[in-house]
Amino acid sequence: MMDHEEEFLNVFFNHVSQLNFDKAKEIVERERESLRLAQGDPWAMLLAHLPQIAVAEKSYIDLGFLVTKNKGFLRKDNSLRSMYDILRGDFRRLEDVTRQSTGDRTIMTVASQLCQFLTARIELIDFYEKMHLMGTGKQMKYEELLVQIEDIVDKHALSFPHMVLTSIKAALSLECEILAHLLRAQLEMQLWRFLQSLMQLHGAHTRITAWERTLHSKDSWKLAPFLKSSQLPALFQWLLKLKAAFVSKFSLYFFTTLAQQTPLQEMKNLYSRQSSDYYHKIQSFQRRYDATAVMLVFDAHQLEDFAGPGYHHPQKPVEPLQDLDCYSIMFSYPVKAQSHMPNIVKVITERASELAAVDRVVFYFSPRDQNTYVMSSIDPRVTLVVVFDSKKAEKESYITNFVLDLSLQLRCNKVFANLKLNTK
Repeated sequence: MMDHEEEFLNVFFNHVSQLNFDKAKEIVERERESLRLAQGDPWAMLLAHLPQIAVAEKSYIDLGFLVTKNKGFLRKDNSLRSMYDILRGDFRRLEDVTRQSTGDRTIMTVASQLCQFLTARIELIDFYEKMHLMGTGKQMKYEELLVQIEDIVDKHALSFPHMVLTSIKAALSLECEILAHLLRAQLEMQLWRFLQSLMQLHGAHTRITAWERTLHSKDSWKLAPFLKSSQLPALFQWLLKLKAAFVSKFSLYFFTTLAQQTPLQEMKNLYSRQSSDYYHKIQSFQRRYDATAVMLVFDAHQLEDFAGPGYHHPQKPVEPLQDLDCYSIMFSYPVKAQSHMPNIVKVITERASELAAVDRVVFYFSPRDQNTYVMSSIDPRVTLVVVFDSKKAEKESYITNFVLDLSLQLRCNKVFANLKLNTK
């Protein structure tokens, strides 16, 4: 059975995890007024620090850690990261004071474990800042990001287990798992693995839904289906946008597989409701400029277990691919331009160094066939190719702009760069 302190802390952290920050601060104030404890009393000290946790968490969920405030020469660093660091020091001192005075086990344990929670928050702030910085650059290093978030998950899997901290631990765990699943989904998409990508996106979706459910008891607003997205906390909004961006990418990368299960018109309707309707963009460009084909080409070189984009039984042997067979058409509109693959593969292999520069568009004209191939790298193994049946020059900016823009969108850099734009 909980004693008064544990019961109070349980209610407080439930309010914090449900984003009832004002209510969390109110119950602390009432507790302090009702007890009127001496200033050096450990319980009084703990109560004095708790409102700052509510303040910090409110700023965190609104992406306040990406806002720099008054930081400069001879100015106090009052960033959110600094606030968490100061709080961590406060709780360490509280743990020491309690050990030397009353020896109250609940206060000592909670103070110690709150230090672990605050450490996890600081590490997550560093992680988000790293994602944002990568997003403003040319290329996302998804493997590096996944290693970092998995390290945070592993490091804190057994941290802050006290029952009064269950709610904030659950919320933090869900947040980390959402990020990990989405990053894994991106890496699986880069390898054109349908089922694995789908499972990771589904994993992210179920955890977003679970986190959403924990917020349903908030009085001032509820995450009901009709709720405008602008009313959601900024961090939650951003995670939804990241998932939506990855789902849009998944829908294009596995268009052929999905089209086998769904009528084309229904596919178009579904795509039109996505955050990025890549199919419509490609269709509009092709029709307007009379391109022979707009394609995504996958390079399966040195992927020993590659068996194509659909589902394959894990125990079914896979024949190793050779030469041209290593290159597959992931998507092609309006037709599957298989006859162009020899020229496309030739350009991909011979001009690999140019394509490796992700902001570069490569033009190649085949005098024999009178075809122009315009290419850009999206992912390490995925190349966007636009084919024309006439000579096109690099100065034709409408082609270059389309290829660069579509490649950039499919890399999803902008979602990460926009982390800071979500701040209030």
